[in-house]
Amino acid sequence: MSFDKLHQVMSYNIFRVIELCFEQGVTTTWRDIYLFLKVPEKVWATETDIDEKIIISSKEELEMIRELLISKFTTMH
Repeated sequence: MSFDKLHQVMSYNIFRVIELCFEQGVTTTWRDIYLFLKVPEKVWATETDIDEKIIISSKEELEMIRELLISKFTTMH
């Protein structure tokens, strides 16, 4: 699997977890998501907001998160 494809898959899977949390009306953190998806710690170890709750209150915010994830994992090298 190419590096770009891997980032696309990672971005999509993270978004799906966030979308599921939104649909169920629960909050989560980036750490919870990364641990749930078994993302290697070296990918997220330097993130500063790892334990902040991800609160999404509308479909528009959910779409903004999707765009953020696409750009984050597209530019990650």
